[in-house]
Amino acid sequence: MDEGRTKQQSINHWKSRPRLVKGIIGLLAISVAGTASSLADELGVTQGTQWSPYLQWTVVNPTWGGNPFDVSGVVTFTHESSGETRITQMFYTGGTSWAFRFTGTRLGRWSFVTSSNDADLRGHTGSVTVVANGRADAHGFLKRIGNKWGWEGTENVFVPQLAMWGYIAGSDDPKVFHNRPDLVDHKIEQFLGAHGFNGFHLAVVGGRWFDFDAASDRVEPTMTSPDPRTFEALELLITKTHTAGGMVHIWPWGDHSRSQTPRSLKGGIGGVVDARLQCYIAARLGPVPGWSMGYGFDLDEWVTAKSVKAWRDTMHQNIGWSHLLGGRPMGPRHGTDHSSRAKWNTGLDYSSYEHHRPTYEVYLAAFQAVPGQPIMSEDRFRIRISRYPEKDYSKELTRRGLYHSTMAGGVANIWGIHPDLSPGGIYPNKDRIKTYSVFFHDKGRFLADMTPANQLSDNAETRVLLSPGTHSLVLYREDADTMHVDLSGLPGPQPALAVDTRKAYSEFPLGNLQPRIQRITLPTASDWVVAVGRFE
Repeated sequence: MDEGRTKQQSINHWKSRPRLVKGIIGLLAISVAGTASSLADELGVTQGTQWSPYLQWTVVNPTWGGNPFDVSGVVTFTHESSGETRITQMFYTGGTSWAFRFTGTRLGRWSFVTSSNDADLRGHTGSVTVVANGRADAHGFLKRIGNKWGWEGTENVFVPQLAMWGYIAGSDDPKVFHNRPDLVDHKIEQFLGAHGFNGFHLAVVGGRWFDFDAASDRVEPTMTSPDPRTFEALELLITKTHTAGGMVHIWPWGDHSRSQTPRSLKGGIGGVVDARLQCYIAARLGPVPGWSMGYGFDLDEWVTAKSVKAWRDTMHQNIGWSHLLGGRPMGPRHGTDHSSRAKWNTGLDYSSYEHHRPTYEVYLAAFQAVPGQPIMSEDRFRIRISRYPEKDYSKELTRRGLYHSTMAGGVANIWGIHPDLSPGGIYPNKDRIKTYSVFFHDKGRFLADMTPANQLSDNAETRVLLSPGTHSLVLYREDADTMHVDLSGLPGPQPALAVDTRKAYSEFPLGNLQPRIQRITLPTASDWVVAVGRFE
C-alpha cells in the first residue's frame, strides 16, 4: 500500500511523469456517451443517464503520505437550474489513485468541484449533463414513501421479500461472487425471476470489510484498512440486482459473541478504524443505488440504541444519496407489544424487529409502534433442520407469510430454505411464491396509500387493504370459499378477480361488483386473494 512512502519520495518518483486524470463509467461496463477526461484540474464535461449507471472519475495523487484511507477529499455537485447539491467523498483505489462517484437524480447540467487538505485532490472541476434514462422501468435509490418502502424515480412502493444470499450462493463470503457476473445473473434469474423475490439479504460482512481473503467473518484487532476487493464484489451484486429491479440488504456486522462486530477493532465502536470504514462505505457505496443496511443482529447485546443512531447519522452526513439505515434489536419475539423497541427504532430510517413466526396481528402491531416508518421483520425466516423448530418455517408458512406481511401494510422479510433440504436454496413451491409477486407487484396492486381496512368485512379472518385514492381493494382469506365485503363506499361498479394462492398464477374473473354489501363466492375452498377496482 506504500504507506511508508514519504512525500518527497513520491515527488521524486513521479516528477517526470504527466498527471493522468480520466473519467470512467461505473460497474457493469455500461457505456454512456462522453467521458470526463482532461489535463490538470479541469475534468471536462461528462454525459450520464438519470438513476443509473453511476459515474466515476479517477484523480492521481502522487504525493500522499501516511495511511491513504485517511486522505480525505470532498466533491460538491450542484444542479445548475435548481441549486440542488450532492456532496460525496473521494476514496482510495490503490497506488496513487483516488476516485469519486456520482449518480444523477435530476435531468440537466450539474457542475462539480473538489476540496481537500491535500493539494493534489483540491480544485478539480467539471460538469455532468444528465439525460433521461432509456429504460421505462429505470428507478433510483430506496426511499421512504409514507410508511412503505419505495423507489425514487418511479415513486412506486413495494414490499421487500428478500432471499438469503448465503443459502442460494453457498456463502455470504464476497469471494464467492467477486468477479462472477455469471453467478450473480443466474441467481437473479432464478430468485427474482422464477421465484418472484425482489432482492437479496447479505449477512455479516464483518472482518471481510478489511480482509477479502479472511477465512471467516471474525473481526480481529489487527485489522486496519478497508479492502477494495470486498467492495468490488458488493458493487457487482448491488448493481446487477438493482438493474433487475431489486435491492440488496446488508448486515455490516453480526453478533459480538461470535467476534463479528466493530467492538473488536482498535478503538472499538466509533474509533479510528471503524470511522475509516464508515467513510469508505459512504464514499464508495453512497452514490450506488439499490441497497439498504441494518447494523447487525441482537444489537442490544453489544451496542446501545444511541450508538446505532450515531452510526446512522454519521453515515447520512457523508453518504450523499438516499439509503435506508436501521438496526435490529432483540424482540419482541412473541406477542404484539412493540413498545419496548419503539425508542430503539425512533430516529432510524426504518423500524426493525426480531419476530419469531409473526402472525398478521404481529405485523399490524409493528406499524403502530413507530408511526410513519417502514418496517422490516429482520430475523431470517428459514426452512431448515435446526435446534429452533419453534421459530423456523415450512413451505406453507412461507407462502402465507408473504400475504400476511403485505396485507398488514407492507412489512419487509428475509426468507431462505437451507440447501441441504433443497439444492441451491430453490423453493419446491416457487411457482406459489411467484403467484404472490405477480399479483401484488407485476400487476401493480400494492399502492402507496393502501391501509388495512378490515372493518369492511364481517369475517374476522378476511384481511382487507384499501386504497382511498383509487377506490380499489385487496381481500385475502385462508381456507375459505367465500368472502364478505362492504363495497357501498365505492363510486360505482368495479371489476374484480380472484387468484388461488396455492397454485401457479391464474385469474378467476368475478365480473363487476356493485357498490353494496355482498358475499363473494369463490370456485373452491382455498387461500384466496381478490382484487377489486382498477388500481390506477
